[in-house]
Formats: sequence, C-alpha cells, structure tokens
Amino acid sequence: MLHIDEDHLKAIDERARFIMEREKIDALVALSCENFYYLSGHPSTFMYTLRMNEVAIVVLFRDPTRKKVIIMNDFEASGVSANLQGCEIRTYPTWVDVDDPLGLRGGKYEGKRPTAHQVQEMFGLFHETLAEFGVQNGIIAIELSALRHEPMNVLRQIAPNLKLVEAGGIFTELRVIKTDWEIEQLRLSCVYAESGIVEAIQTIRTGSTAAEIAHAFRLALMNHIEGSVSRFNMISVGAHFAPAHIFDTYPAKAGDVIKFDVGVDVNGYGSDIARTFVLGSPTDIVKHIYEALRAGHDHLLQIIKPGIPMQTAFHEAMNVIHDAGLDNYNRGHLGHSAGLSLAAEEAPFISPSEKAVFCPGMVVCLETPYYGYGIGAIMIEDMVLVTENGCERLNKLSRDLISL
Repeated sequence: MLHIDEDHLKAIDERARFIMEREKIDALVALSCENFYYLSGHPSTFMYTLRMNEVAIVVLFRDPTRKKVIIMNDFEASGVSANLQGCEIRTYPTWVDVDDPLGLRGGKYEGKRPTAHQVQEMFGLFHETLAEFGVQNGIIAIELSALRHEPMNVLRQIAPNLKLVEAGGIFTELRVIKTDWEIEQLRLSCVYAESGIVEAIQTIRTGSTAAEIAHAFRLALMNHIEGSVSRFNMISVGAHFAPAHIFDTYPAKAGDVIKFDVGVDVNGYGSDIARTFVLGSPTDIVKHIYEALRAGHDHLLQIIKPGIPMQTAFHEAMNVIHDAGLDNYNRGHLGHSAGLSLAAEEAPFISPSEKAVFCPGMVVCLETPYYGYGIGAIMIEDMVLVTENGCERLNKLSRDLISL
C-alpha cells in the first residue's frame, strides 16, 4: 500500500491554513484527482483510473482542531489507508453493493443501490459537514473550474448560502513548493525515465519505428515496481514531429533525429524530461539547430536561482538562442512547474509574462523544443530542483546530441 510521509501531509496542511487565514477562507475543498490526492493522501482509483468526475471531495478546515473530512462512495472508502493521520471518512452509497457477512462493520447498507454516483448524496454530506462545523454560511474555496454545470447547480441548490470562491490559485500556490517527500518521488521518477531511455536506445536500428521504440521504453520501465507506469511517451522518428496517441510505423533511416519526451509516474508524481538522438551522423542543419537550443538551455541552468523572475529567465534564454543563429525561434514558454499533474505541465510557466520568481523547493522543467517541417523534433528538457544557491538537475543524462 502507498505510504505517504506524515510530515509531508502536515506541511501541506500548515501551508494551506496559512493561506486560508490570509484570505479569510473557512474551508478548502479539493475535487480534482490531483488535488484530492494532494490534500488527502489517497489516490482515488475512480478519479485517476476510471476518469470519473465529482465522485469524491476532501475538505480542509481553517480551524486546526478540525479533522480533514474525506467524502467518497462506500466501495472505494474501504481502500483508504488507516494510516492517514487527521482524516475522517464519510461515505455515500454507490451502485456497488458491499456486504458484511461477518458483521465487521456492524451490518450492511440495506437501501436501494443507485445506478451511478450520487452527486446529490455527496454534496448533501458536504453541506451537513459544514453545518456540523459551523461554517454552513462561510467562505469556501472549491475548484469551481473543475465542476461541470449540473453538479454545480446541485451544489448551489443544496448549499445556497455558501460563498464559493475559486480554489485553483490556492492549489497552485501550495503545489509549486515541494515537500521533501515530493522531491524524493520526482527524483525517482527521473531515474526511472532515464533508465527507460537508455534501454530503449539500445534497440534502435535502421528501420526502427516510433511504435517499436515506445514499446521498448515501456518494457524497460517494468523492471521497476515503483516506476512502472509511463505517464506519457512522446517519441518521434524523422520528420514526423506531431504528438501521436497511436505511434506511426515510419522506418528510421540514416540521419533521422529521434526524440524522447517522456514521463514516468512514481506514487502519483511524474517526471517530464526530453533528449534527442540521431541515427548515424546529423546533418549540418540539425547540428546548427541543436547547438543553438543547447546554448539557451545551458543558460537557463546557469542563471536559475531564488529571486530571479521567470520572465527574465525566458527573455535571456531566448536572446541566447537567437544570438546563436536560430533567430526565427519562437516559443510561448521555456518550462513549467511539475509534479502531480497528469498533463505534466503545471503553473507557473517560464514565459514572457510570468512575474513569479524562482524559490527554493520549486521543481521545474526547463525545455527548449524545436519542431521543423522536414527536420522533425529536436528537444532538450531537464527537471531541476531550485536550491538556496541555484538549481540541481534531477536527471543526469548527457545533453549532447548523441549519434546511435
């Protein structure tokens, strides 16, 4: 069973309550899969695997004497670890019947089982919980942007007196600074991702396809019980640079670039790294592009430290790339925060408009990707930890353009 470090969860609760006190928020509510896990310590299978929405919530109260309350269906609740400290679980019935023939739970649910999840039941329990804790008319920060129209209407009908505010900004502020436990998971995810790349490139030959290379990468990950899940593997061969859900079968030929942009999941936290190889010798134009991208990327590694605005890092790196001879290079951002998001990219972004500054404890991805017709994809991406004096690369593979 997944072991969540107790200090990790305590640190999140303390930081969240600091923000809630600052913003005068009575309770913080998570209902997206990543934030539910982040706040509760339980990765919901209904959310992560079955991609179900509005099936569970976790409520953190500003009052530190109150326990966090997890509200979820009774079937999934049976799998929540008893080691989660400071949590109380309240359940509603779902379509799966759970019997209690030995009387371990003091009987079983006798009512009619619904055919699907009951948003009405879930939000009803939520309102009862708020009333019990005296904040039924309070200010509640909830992920409004993650709610669909119908569940939103249900919530407003059940709790018409609540003042609801968007919680997305709070979770962004919380998640951008990582705990020691989170950093450990991300460090491991980089190790596994790079081991997968190393093993996969051993299989590449003239005629290898993106489908075959991706298969080799996924097989390599199966050697690691903690890091056996590939979050994504955007692998391209030759001039085919578009992201693909189903990999193509174009056979690699001499001079083709082969790009790995991959992420591996470790306990819900994912790496996002990229490297580019070439089958045989690179063309002059590929070498020229790569050298310019490498110059900009290396500049980012040199300048990132606490207090540097992200927009400053963006402009400096872009200037280096342009000065290196790639004057038409254009990007919306050159990196992003990383961690729990299934989409790999999290705010804030290293972009021309981002005023956020780098702070110790941030884990960010630095990337200088290039996509060109007739060339393909060329990409360098590192995951780094911002330290007190600079940054530390969490992945270790060479940044050279390596010929296979």
